[in-house]
Amino acid sequence: MVPTIRRLLERLDEAGIRQCHWKSNWALAETLEGATDIDLLIHRQDAQRFREVLTELRFEPSIEAGVQAIPSTEHHVTLDEETGTLVHVHAYYRVITGESLAKNYRLPIEDMLLSNTRREGIVTVPTRGAELIVFVLRMMVKHTTAIELTLLARQTRQLRSEVAWLVTDDAVEEAGKLLPVWLPHLGDGLFREAVESLRAPAPIGRRVVLGFRVRRRLRGYARRPAVRARAVEASKFAGVVSHRLTGSSKKLTPGGGGGVIAFVGSEATGKSTIIDRMHRWLAESYTVRRVHAGKPPATALTYLPHVLLPTLRTMFPDQRSTRVERQTRGPEIAPRRTYPLMFGLRSVMLAYERRALLTRAFARSANGTIVLCDRYPSSRSGAPDGPQLGHLPAPDPLRRRLTALETRLYEDVPPPDLVVHLTAPLDVTLARNAARDKTEPEDYVRFRHALSSSLEFDGAPVRRVATDRPLEEVVREVREAIWETL
Repeated sequence: MVPTIRRLLERLDEAGIRQCHWKSNWALAETLEGATDIDLLIHRQDAQRFREVLTELRFEPSIEAGVQAIPSTEHHVTLDEETGTLVHVHAYYRVITGESLAKNYRLPIEDMLLSNTRREGIVTVPTRGAELIVFVLRMMVKHTTAIELTLLARQTRQLRSEVAWLVTDDAVEEAGKLLPVWLPHLGDGLFREAVESLRAPAPIGRRVVLGFRVRRRLRGYARRPAVRARAVEASKFAGVVSHRLTGSSKKLTPGGGGGVIAFVGSEATGKSTIIDRMHRWLAESYTVRRVHAGKPPATALTYLPHVLLPTLRTMFPDQRSTRVERQTRGPEIAPRRTYPLMFGLRSVMLAYERRALLTRAFARSANGTIVLCDRYPSSRSGAPDGPQLGHLPAPDPLRRRLTALETRLYEDVPPPDLVVHLTAPLDVTLARNAARDKTEPEDYVRFRHALSSSLEFDGAPVRRVATDRPLEEVVREVREAIWETL
């Protein structure tokens, strides 16, 4: 069990808060390991004390990303420092359930669940009969729309496992005694038919018919008319598809909003490895996107030059960006010399693409996304990924215009919420580079290492993290720095 989850459950007991983990208890072990949300039903009169406990344990409020908020529910997340797990509490003060996306039914069974409980270790859960009622109603309603049937088809194995664990003769008998008290409109006969259709399972057509019969009995508990509920469902499904196509997960956003986290450093300091780990960690709970400011994608304006770039590099090898950078080397490394026009045009194009990419990143962060940015423009001219022309002589009007344009484009880029500056001694980066499948020339690694030692980011907090130590130590420090920022 994740230590923070244990402390939370113990504190809830100590405070006398009426609560239970009210659904999906067949997978309780995974929940206690932090692999899934902790779905707690809280008595409404204990809500304030519950929030006080969460505050004691440093939980932060979060909201659902890009969707209509579900009433009477809250999300709270904290970092378990010992394991690095993001612990996500999904708190309910009323039972809002039904379809996976629309959640269209508010069932008046909170007291039924909270007064019919048992213990699984230190966890309070409903009795199986009480939990069976919730499970059957959820599953039956999910059989009444094409979208929900599509989602159910992907959960067949999970559904069978939960049915095998939950549907016992004793649970069915107990549910039969609870139904007339808490949901008299449903009817014992229909409920038992629904149970058997899941236990067998019955053909899909039979389950769909039963689903519509159950839905009709529950219409008095619906939050929206059927047509509006289907519209909400379609909208949310479109959002899920859109997020999957764009490579992000539609989950939560921190209560304080999203953020742009930049990772910078010289070659072979571990940027890609650390970003991979941070992406997997954050994506467990939050909406996360990853961008690469070192290699920004082409825009509509720069698409054609991008297509021609490989040909131009072959025709003019002396004007490749890496060669010109080594020749000019910045004001502190070599005597100043002007730059070739093609290098100037390429630098302005990169500045334009970076501005476009990072402007979109900040728009996403304003809407709650956490953006992890591989490399970021430094405010120091001549530094990697920053302005390349400002420190070089511009003896003619054209070069002065190019320099001014590049400067203005970079000035338009907002500072990130956090810069994680990864560092390592030169001998370590050289050894790591030599061990790569695709190595960079040694003199280039030395050059970039020298430039990366004094990066500047006006207006942004910078956390320097040494990576010449065990990876897990580095991951822990970066993780804590990001959590403090969010």
